Amino acid sequence: MSSPTEPSTDTPQSKTSKKFHASDADVVFQSSDNVLFHLHRKNLETQAAGFPPSEFSTDGEIVSLTEDAATLENLFEYVYPRRHPEVELLSVDELLKLAEAAEKYEVFNVMNMCRTRIYHEFAFGNLGIAWPGKHY
Repeated sequence: MSSPTEPSTDTPQSKTSKKFHASDADVVFQSSDNVLFHLHRKNLETQAAGFPPSEFSTDGEIVSLTEDAATLENLFEYVYPRRHPEVELLSVDELLKLAEAAEKYEVFNVMNMCRTRIYHEFAFGNLGIAWPGKHY
């Protein structure tokens, strides 16, 4: 238990992501809905320009992000060297949230895939909204 003057790394009622729980992770992110993601900074460093490089330490603290767990899980799927999920399988709402997170954290390969899918959805009138200029 931490004293009132020490920063706490306890996160009551947090769950850990089933996909991103590496025991040797060197950074832990917490989603807006209290899911923890244990990741490797080297993967983030090579795939996402919007996160600090690995030489910056988080000193074991949990880094809170504003996105929900589903969005972060979709985003983090693309920072590891493995087969990536297809953005075509995401709902439009999931796609737009992923596009916004990819832009915010500069995950360029995801930005490109989202842009292509958004163009397609817009061209076929599936977005039900005006052009989402916020995303592209």
